[in-house]
Amino acid sequence: MAEQPIRSGTWVPAARTYDEIINDGQASEEDRRRAKADSLLGHMAALLFQRGELPHVELLRQVRSAEIEDDYENRSIDLWLEFDPADYASLAEDAQEALRQVFSRVSARLDYGVDWIGFRETMPRVGPDWRERLEAMMSGDRPANQARRMMPEKPTFVEDRLAFTNAGELRVYRALKHIQESELPAEETISIFPLPYGRVSGHTWEPDLVVTYRGRAGVLEIDGPHHRVRRAVDTSRDHLLRDAGFAFVDRLPVEVVDNPKELMASLMRFLRRLRETS
Repeated sequence: MAEQPIRSGTWVPAARTYDEIINDGQASEEDRRRAKADSLLGHMAALLFQRGELPHVELLRQVRSAEIEDDYENRSIDLWLEFDPADYASLAEDAQEALRQVFSRVSARLDYGVDWIGFRETMPRVGPDWRERLEAMMSGDRPANQARRMMPEKPTFVEDRLAFTNAGELRVYRALKHIQESELPAEETISIFPLPYGRVSGHTWEPDLVVTYRGRAGVLEIDGPHHRVRRAVDTSRDHLLRDAGFAFVDRLPVEVVDNPKELMASLMRFLRRLRETS
């Protein structure tokens, strides 16, 4: 069965409903559990959005994976939401309780037999060469941006000792680097910070790109099929970023990222608006 990857690392079924997968006698137990976990996560986000609880919706956007596991000791079936360590550290107890309450409401309605929800950090994936990789990382031979500050498997997309989560992010970085080195004078150029973790009031986020230009800082986000939560949530986050000191926040549709001419025009427009923002 085909799957569509999304940035958070969670799983999305391709062209079938959750009920179709869960009730498919040919589907594996793993596929059915993954469909139930993602369905629970999506219904929780949708219900919270309908209530107007956008900060809690944003917490669910930070989930890296949703897993259903058997708790043999308590004889229950549990949903585990996994977060990056920085996001998990900022997950306050009152926020966890709010997510437990909405889970209870959703789980009872969907009747998947999932009894409990828990929250935990993602486990870094390592191989037999972990000692060598750890030594290389501690000596400075590793991607330098905070997105790879832990000890994951070797990143797929790396350039200039900076790691990227997908080819689109790398494509935008290369276009910005071309502008930095070839389109602007050295005394008036830009700085580029891919995937830097940062905190604004009440939230820890990882913007796709932070760009500084002429004394102003802006955020560039790449929108694509992995952005499943409605536009109003993104707008709420953009407002928080501007309130926290970013002069301008812009979004690049994936269709633009895939078109070199449109991408360059969009980036130049972003820099012009960043420069002109008061």
